[in-house]
Amino acid sequence: MINAINDFEIFYQKITSTNSRLEKESILNDYKNNEEVKEVLHFLFNPFIVTGISKKKLTKNVTLSVQKCTNLHELLAYFQMHNTGRDEDIAVLKQFTAELNEAQIDLVNSIIKKDLTLGANEKTLNKVFGADFIPAFDVMLAEKYMENTAFVVGKRFIITEKFDGVRCMLIFNDAGEPTFFSRAGKSFDDMVELSEEVRQLDPKMVYDGELLLGVNQPIDSADLYRMTVKVTNSDGAKTGLVYNVFDCLPKADLLNGGSAIPCEKRKTDLSRQLKNLKLPHVKEVPMLYIGNDVAKIDTICDEYTNMGREGIMVNIADAPYECKRTKNLLKVKRFNAADVRVLDWEEGSGANQGKLGAVTVEFIAPDNKHYTCKVGSGFEKEEREEFFAHPEKIVGHIIEIGYFELSQNQNDDGYSLRFPTFKCLRDDKDEISMH
Repeated sequence: MINAINDFEIFYQKITSTNSRLEKESILNDYKNNEEVKEVLHFLFNPFIVTGISKKKLTKNVTLSVQKCTNLHELLAYFQMHNTGRDEDIAVLKQFTAELNEAQIDLVNSIIKKDLTLGANEKTLNKVFGADFIPAFDVMLAEKYMENTAFVVGKRFIITEKFDGVRCMLIFNDAGEPTFFSRAGKSFDDMVELSEEVRQLDPKMVYDGELLLGVNQPIDSADLYRMTVKVTNSDGAKTGLVYNVFDCLPKADLLNGGSAIPCEKRKTDLSRQLKNLKLPHVKEVPMLYIGNDVAKIDTICDEYTNMGREGIMVNIADAPYECKRTKNLLKVKRFNAADVRVLDWEEGSGANQGKLGAVTVEFIAPDNKHYTCKVGSGFEKEEREEFFAHPEKIVGHIIEIGYFELSQNQNDDGYSLRFPTFKCLRDDKDEISMH
């Protein structure tokens, strides 16, 4: 047992000692024939392996289990079979780590929680260990309508509301057990209400939608997003969430990179299924318009914007489901949004003295170069205090901002963002995007 843990501990120290991608690849290559280290890496990065163990659950007092794993291989195999986070499972883990030192306990717990960070991703692992080492899936992402208005002309399209929630894919394993995944492949654990309801759905299908906290009154979309993230990121049982589903496709199609089933048929089949089931926490994102009248796009977008909604989506009716960003799905908003990386921060002045004043962010301009600007508005008082006390919670992270337009500077060849405003942290994303 100890040898395998020591081996992985040495590997972990090596790969986290450098920030160089090439050096990390070289270290991974050194372990290309080490099956024990590769087994742990596969366990960590495979999105379809879910353990149900969280930091909060490990604080529970449980009676030691009669079932005992004698080595790391047996422990990983156990949690691939038992993934609901029962007290019995916690007991098995605690019994295993009882013989380890403190550093090894932390390491093994992080492996089972699947929150150990290496500074490498599944693409790097597949490059070194083979394309099928870590199974992966991508979701369909939208382009901007204002940059592709001509693409829609003459085509039949479907208009749906744009939800500013937490993107979520519902995927069933081979045993029919449901798991909710973020677009980055991270699982949402303890979805107690939703997990029970979705068992009535077809387990051979994958469902694509947005999680939003259910509220009984109108609320600003940015505030609702913050409230939703607080729940999805919390430890323990997650309740009150509504899964707003806008697409579905066969699981085999998703894993093969997309589905040829036309969008209109996918949405019609989804609508029929959900209307028959009438699930309280799983809702269809309804089709607001089907046709080819382009004027409807601005009319319906204005209607929803005036209601304080995020905007609308234009879905090309005969388009396939593509696991990439595509013009077959367009988002229409009156105010632009971007995902940018925070590079630095500064203290505020006046009423914001002793609090966060602004952050410096990095964004991508049309020339594909990176530029920076400051974002000082949009932060709540509590956020300014929290980020001032703990800048590591925002520096280096992706945040979503709103901005009026991206403009070219008159004095140089650079670019600026007009009226950038903080909207929220995006821990579900790890790359800059102007889409």
